[in-house]
Amino acid sequence: MIPGFASIYIDKEQYKHLYFYPGIDDNDNPIYGNIELPNCQFKYDRINNIDNSIDYKFYNRSIIKIICNLVKLNGDTDIKVLSFK
Repeated sequence: MIPGFASIYIDKEQYKHLYFYPGIDDNDNPIYGNIELPNCQFKYDRINNIDNSIDYKFYNRSIIKIICNLVKLNGDTDIKVLSFK
C-alpha cells in the first residue's frame, strides 16, 4: 500500500504547484479517484503523469492557501487545506 496525498511546492520560477498522488491500496487499486479544487478562481495548467499523479501549476504567484478535496472511489471526501509559509 502507498497512501494517497496532496502537497504543495514552489518551483525555481516561483510558480506555486499542487501535486496530487492517488495512492495504491493492497489490491493495486487507487485509493483516491479524483481531486477537486472547489472555488478555485485562478488560472492553472494540469499535467497528468504516467503514475496517475497530477501536477497543477498556478499562474497567480500570490496564492497563500489551497483547499482541495481528495475524493475516494466510494465517494467519501477528505478535505485538505495546504498553506505556503
